[in-house]
Amino acid sequence: MAATGRSVFRVRNYDCVGFDMDHTLCRYKLGAVFEMEYQALADYLIQKKDYDVRLKRPLAEDVNFLHKGIIMDVDLGNFLKLSSDGRVLRASHGTKAMTTAEITGHYGLLRSNESLRQMAADPIEATEGPIHRQYRPFKDYFDLPAAVMCARIVDLLDYANGNKPLEKYTFWRDVLYGLVEMFSRDNLKLNAGGYYPKIKLNPELYLRPCGDGLKKWLMELKKKQVTFLISGSDPDYVQWVASYCLGNDWKNYFDYIVCASKKPGFFSGNRPFQRWNHSSKSSGVEDEEINLDELLTINLKKTIYLRGNWNQLKSSMAWCCGVDHPKVLYFGDHLIQDVLAADTSRLDVVAMVEELAAESQPKKSPPIDGLCSYKRWGSFFYDDDEGSMDNNDSAGLQLVDKMNTLWSHLIGKHARLCISYMEAISDYPTNHEFATTTQNGHKFLGFLPSLPTCLL
Repeated sequence: MAATGRSVFRVRNYDCVGFDMDHTLCRYKLGAVFEMEYQALADYLIQKKDYDVRLKRPLAEDVNFLHKGIIMDVDLGNFLKLSSDGRVLRASHGTKAMTTAEITGHYGLLRSNESLRQMAADPIEATEGPIHRQYRPFKDYFDLPAAVMCARIVDLLDYANGNKPLEKYTFWRDVLYGLVEMFSRDNLKLNAGGYYPKIKLNPELYLRPCGDGLKKWLMELKKKQVTFLISGSDPDYVQWVASYCLGNDWKNYFDYIVCASKKPGFFSGNRPFQRWNHSSKSSGVEDEEINLDELLTINLKKTIYLRGNWNQLKSSMAWCCGVDHPKVLYFGDHLIQDVLAADTSRLDVVAMVEELAAESQPKKSPPIDGLCSYKRWGSFFYDDDEGSMDNNDSAGLQLVDKMNTLWSHLIGKHARLCISYMEAISDYPTNHEFATTTQNGHKFLGFLPSLPTCLL
């Protein structure tokens, strides 16, 4: 008997199909990007904030520390891996792994506190509101090298303090300013700083061009469905990266293109759209505000929009495809800004999770450079319920039928499918049926190209 309803996932079933850009359609060579970003941040801190020159060493020496989603306890200099209910599964002080006794000494016998539980219960509010000042998650690949920087700063401060932790660490603001400076719009427009000039001069070192198969799949989608791009990046950067990865005709793949979208607020807010004028010399977000009627009438002219909101975009796409309440699918990598926010706004979501490639069977999914933190932090998808750091070897994890880390829980709850890279799904025709099931009352989403080994 053929599977039906929510137990089947088929891209062709949707009226509108959308994509994030960075780390979704346009992938990066993570190892090279991590190293480049770390060195740019080190230069900023050493040259402008008088930090110790010993920070200027290869990030690769601590590559096992990199783990998307680890959370820094800003005052204590601790780094935490959380469970789906806000318990500390594993932890590190600086780069030094913490024992179970050290974890319970800081966070109690329950290995948690009210703020951590709130973060697990409402990640959008926790990462946008006051809790974010105390517990700072490194949520995506753009800020992940800063986690290594912060851990190394803790190590140096402890060493200067007689190898003892400080009562309170106050360096985070300096690191944050370094990140803001690295990705500032002024640096983008002036081609200045430690990030944009390098990635533009040698894009082949940092970016992965999209294959012909993915491009053909995208064009097949656009023939029968409304397609759209929602990126948080500045339009100048989107144009440059997309041109390299998809080709100079990249805009032909989409009916709608939105940049500087400010996700997750794009999905829940009501900010007006603006039309981008590439010739503008202004350093701010350019051009005049447009109304919904304009969005309806100019949607097929390869216009790049700025800011905006989901309700207006969906209304325009409904007009475009002739469906009052279109079914919408969205591909994204950011587990809060893309996966959680989009699902909350009733889009179906495919989560792009490169950690799946790092943890899947090698024959089915090639390893991803720069992602080997499972050797230090355990699996991205599952961790032992006790969360002990007394043994760093993640081998021997018991098989489970659910995912219990904070971030994998979001994937399981809010995504229809989890893929390691776009080619894992674009290798199939758009009408291919992918089975998803329910097991023991828990949603069990599909994985492509294969399950992470810890869940086999």
